[in-house]
Amino acid sequence: MQDNVEIAVVGTGMFGSAAAKYLSRAGADVMVIGPVRHGGEGSGRGHEPAGLAHFAAHEDEARIVRQMGWDRFWGAVDSRSAGRLRDIETISGIDVFHECGALALMPTSLKGRSQAMLRASAADGIRVRRLSEADLRGEFPALAVPPLAGGTEGLWEREGAGYLNPRRLVEAQLALTVKEGGRVLRGAVTAVRRDAAAGRWRLRVADDEGQGQWIGAEKVLIAAGSLLNHSDALPGELALDLQVFTEPNLLYEVEGSRLGPLRDLPTVVTVDPEDTGNANLSHYLLPPVRYPDGKWYLRIGPGMQPAVRQLRTPQEIGNWYARRRITAEQSSLLARMMRLMVPGLAPVAVRESCCVVDKTPTRYPYIGHLDGDETLTVAVGGNGHGARGSDEIGRLASTVVLGQPWDLSLPRETFAPITAPRGRAGDSARPEYLKPPFGLC
Repeated sequence: MQDNVEIAVVGTGMFGSAAAKYLSRAGADVMVIGPVRHGGEGSGRGHEPAGLAHFAAHEDEARIVRQMGWDRFWGAVDSRSAGRLRDIETISGIDVFHECGALALMPTSLKGRSQAMLRASAADGIRVRRLSEADLRGEFPALAVPPLAGGTEGLWEREGAGYLNPRRLVEAQLALTVKEGGRVLRGAVTAVRRDAAAGRWRLRVADDEGQGQWIGAEKVLIAAGSLLNHSDALPGELALDLQVFTEPNLLYEVEGSRLGPLRDLPTVVTVDPEDTGNANLSHYLLPPVRYPDGKWYLRIGPGMQPAVRQLRTPQEIGNWYARRRITAEQSSLLARMMRLMVPGLAPVAVRESCCVVDKTPTRYPYIGHLDGDETLTVAVGGNGHGARGSDEIGRLASTVVLGQPWDLSLPRETFAPITAPRGRAGDSARPEYLKPPFGLC
């Protein structure tokens, strides 16, 4: 027997869980569908009914939260989402957010961009301090100042910034979805078909044992993340212009008794505008975070240097996630950056971690209808920013699904999905939108 709902949300990640909450809150009959979490970033085990369905970018302990944005769009979605984190915690009863502040290290050669970001923050009531190199050394003695073009300055946001736990945020959003009357179905979507005779969509959902059931829906919102083009979540021959890249990280274990001044570090993003290949210094650094194994880790990740490789096929993506091993080139790049930023760090051990990042040619997420069909909507394309802005992106997606007014300053057409031929391998050359400066991830 087929279970029928008004709206089916495909994907229980950051965007899907947020959108399901808002759709349920609006009174819609909602079912959000996604596989059971198997624990551990990039982990997957047992039967994989949809191949890549069990790999999720939110399977980690920390993602940067910041209200100051690289531009007006990211500033808007980031600040709106960050402003709701405490309410999400209160209503769900799930701890999500750690407030330790956020620091952006900017080259003085981009002072025009820095000034624009500061003006926008001031207009939105976001308190950001501008720090000189001397200020940075005094404020953060455990942190070195990277030698950026023309000199380095800091944009320091102390309040309402830090990091969130993406796993717990998804858990909280799904709990709120249920609280608002929505349903959560665990399984992988293995087919999405239009039933013209019935005037609705039919979705086949397979559980961990490969057993399937059909769900009928009047509308479908697809928020399946970076793996969208390599899964069965898009109907027919539809595909999106969405490029997927490796996201290599190193986790530096530090003994809890020896954290010292490292405890006072904020999250850090360094923006380097120089097109110098792997010598580019763009990266992000998270302060010591306690992981489920009880150990403390500093986490470092790259910008979009050439060492960050594109993943073009399901096999490449699956191997990257399943092996959880970064390349020697990536490891060397990240180790060099850690030595630069936290000189003298003596970790107990260094662990590799693998995730993926998706990129769109607009640099913004796709939030809109597919193929002119108002019953089929997508919300995908975090561009490395998605976690902290996910609540607002999910809300915007819900307004599109429900046909409600668009209430963002940028026009809705800015986020229209761009389609691409299914199975396209991608260009061999990196497009211009992947050239430095890479922006605030």
